[in-house]
Amino acid sequence: MKWFVYVIMMGMYSDGTQDTYLVTTPTHSSLEQCTQYVATNSRTLRMDMMNQFDGKQIERVFCIEERKLRELLELNSQPATKI
Repeated sequence: MKWFVYVIMMGMYSDGTQDTYLVTTPTHSSLEQCTQYVATNSRTLRMDMMNQFDGKQIERVFCIEERKLRELLELNSQPATKI
């Protein structure tokens, strides 16, 4: 089972979306390993995201398991339904 770091940036667009970033290297073999990586590399991660997103700050950082990530990506690729 692989775990990834998933970052959500602050700020929302008019359509309700937000900038996100999936850190694919390195992958982690457990939630604990992933959270330890985030804690140890938080400064570098913050600086990398600021460079990637023109100075935006991070809102949230998640460790997400590969299966859940695939479900999330499939859900987001489906057309929106109106209520």
